[in-house]
Amino acid sequence: MFQKDYWELKRSRRSPGHKVIEAFIKPKIEFIENKLGNLSQYKLLDVGCGNGFFTYYFHKKSFTVGMDFSQYMLSINPCPIKVHGSALKLPFKDKSFDIVFCSNLLHHLQDPFVAMMEMARVSKSYVILSEPNRNNPLMFMFCFLKREERGGLKFSRNYLRHLALQAQCRVIGEVTLGMILPNVTPIFLLPFLNVLNQPNPLGFFNLIIVAVSDS
Repeated sequence: MFQKDYWELKRSRRSPGHKVIEAFIKPKIEFIENKLGNLSQYKLLDVGCGNGFFTYYFHKKSFTVGMDFSQYMLSINPCPIKVHGSALKLPFKDKSFDIVFCSNLLHHLQDPFVAMMEMARVSKSYVILSEPNRNNPLMFMFCFLKREERGGLKFSRNYLRHLALQAQCRVIGEVTLGMILPNVTPIFLLPFLNVLNQPNPLGFFNLIIVAVSDS
């Protein structure tokens, strides 16, 4: 319940079009397109879309549906197609989307495997997960100190691979990258951080692309 209350808080967040958000998102989408090709060929679901950091950029490239459990977050998400729902029971038929994407949600869930199975169910081809890298000392400390983020303490690349394998999915791409935190990184640091915003074992985030079992 405290997680639900946390995401309904009407606190200040940067807009998806902010320069820091763009710098946070761009390397991850580039990695995805390097593996899967131009996103215009795919129908995409953004699970736990929040206020639209990723949804905003996916929508520019492909048919995108944003879904979130928080009515408030959906209300400030600029994506034109939004659905209210739970990642633990996605309100879509089997194989409704080509790609199901989920960023920084699983570590907030009590049972991330249930959400992983649901995402694999509604995907025809790929599931993409992006979660905090607990092997980064700063991220580890952040997750340890902030109650709502504490689930991130178990999220390594090995843990994401384990979730994929449990769901009978095949890993086809993975990377650790990013030195930008979307809501707190000062804009004046971008020129320096953009140089470091490359694949790096101590990056802030892990991203994994998996093919669903019958792809």
